[in-house]
Amino acid sequence: MTRTFNVFLLVCICTVFTIAGAGCKKGTPTTCKGWAKLLKSPVKGRDAIKNLGELRCKESLSALEEVFPSSQYKDQLLQSVHAINAPLESVSLLKKALADPEAAVQAAAVVEDFAIPELRQPLLDVLTSDVSYKARENALKALIKLDGGNLKQDEDLLIALVRNDPNLQGIQVNALAARTLGEMKSVKAIPSLIVGLFMRTQRGEAMYTHARKALTAIGKPAVTMLVATLAGDKNVAAKVIEDLSTAGKKLGIYEWQWQDGPEMVQVLGDLRDTAAAAALVANLGKALNPPTGVDDRVTRSWQIAQQNRITMGMMALWNVGTAEVVPAMKAIIENQSNDAKQRLDTASAMAMLPGFVGIDAALQIFQGTKLETFKAPLVKPIILGIDWKRFPTFMKLLKADKSSLVKERFLGEEADALEFQAMASVLTDCKEGDVDCLIAKLKGDNLIAAEKAAILMTTLTGDAAAKALKALLARYTTIDPVQAVDMRRFVMLAIWRLGDKTSVPEVKALLKADKDRKGAGYWVDELETLVPAMAAK
Repeated sequence: MTRTFNVFLLVCICTVFTIAGAGCKKGTPTTCKGWAKLLKSPVKGRDAIKNLGELRCKESLSALEEVFPSSQYKDQLLQSVHAINAPLESVSLLKKALADPEAAVQAAAVVEDFAIPELRQPLLDVLTSDVSYKARENALKALIKLDGGNLKQDEDLLIALVRNDPNLQGIQVNALAARTLGEMKSVKAIPSLIVGLFMRTQRGEAMYTHARKALTAIGKPAVTMLVATLAGDKNVAAKVIEDLSTAGKKLGIYEWQWQDGPEMVQVLGDLRDTAAAAALVANLGKALNPPTGVDDRVTRSWQIAQQNRITMGMMALWNVGTAEVVPAMKAIIENQSNDAKQRLDTASAMAMLPGFVGIDAALQIFQGTKLETFKAPLVKPIILGIDWKRFPTFMKLLKADKSSLVKERFLGEEADALEFQAMASVLTDCKEGDVDCLIAKLKGDNLIAAEKAAILMTTLTGDAAAKALKALLARYTTIDPVQAVDMRRFVMLAIWRLGDKTSVPEVKALLKADKDRKGAGYWVDELETLVPAMAAK
């Protein structure tokens, strides 16, 4: 009886395990064929998919394709296809996966690695239809890799992707398309990239940085359209202006945000082309008319945008200003109806024009200004920009001035006076052309004196200029990116003025260092826009 009961019990146990899928006589499969048989198993199907990938079972791809449409584990299945790594044999399966909204994201990632020409059209289908907006980023990466040798054929598609609604496809797609067009130096894309400067999602994600870098990568060909758009010249930029207006309404952007914002001004400064100088001065002197019929938050946003636009205009002119624009700048400064920041930042731009071509006009304005509350603030931009030749004249004007406010700016003990004295010390301690003295000041602990030394280095030529440039490149990486913003800015400006395309490797080295440095993200953007300008110089 006992033996009969034991046999009965063993039969029952085997039956239970068989139902559970374990089996009493058969162990876990160890071969491709064994696992392929379990693909349709509701219990072992997932393990089968995983193990077929680990075993790289090329012969099982047809079986995987068969179960794919109804599989609960499509992503895992595609991961196994990737692990099997048989691109040509996977084409049929991947075509189905790219057309499947549920699986297209993972499928496109696999296709990127495989780079199979036979899958180009399915990738295009993802990028031009509503099959899966979420898959577009991976699909675009795959297409770019596949067509890397001839991206020109994708130019129109990339332009369309730049302009598509980022709320639908994800702004990463717009950004990748913009970056690729920049790398291609696509002149055809310039109008769309200008519109892209102002595109954003409902969550506030902005396209600006990506479009900015793309335009600077394209370089000089972008200047004419940007200048025309900035100036509202419909003879040249009618379509861009219309598109900006349409996109603005669709995305909820006020007209002043693209008409009077800092974006195009900054990009023109990035491009560093003197053809933009007149347009930048005109923009700097633009009347400040706040929006009407809006709440206080919008008005405050407008005020911030104008402050940024004026500041960007000033710094852009440090890069591209010429002697020809000095009279127009002088008119802005002398127009007392203009905003004080507008006038003072224009004065700073004038004092810091390349080649010191604006200093004489700045001194004339200083001498002719009666209002001491405006005259006193002029001291700082003039001492910042002045060279050895004109420094004695400036000191005579200062010493002869009877205003206590002016005297406090260069004789006092407050911060402004101490800054003046530090800058003046470079002019008095170093003789014109003394590169070693300027380098010593550049390396010194007094950052204000170091800033002035960097600016004065741009007067050097020949071997002295080369020596100064080497010192500037070395000094840049030692400057705190957060606490010494002005120092970094003036060193970068001096590198631009002294360097050329032969300096690109060194500037790229600075870029790499900043990418690896905490808190230097802002400077990564600045250097990435400097590199193409240097390469074209």
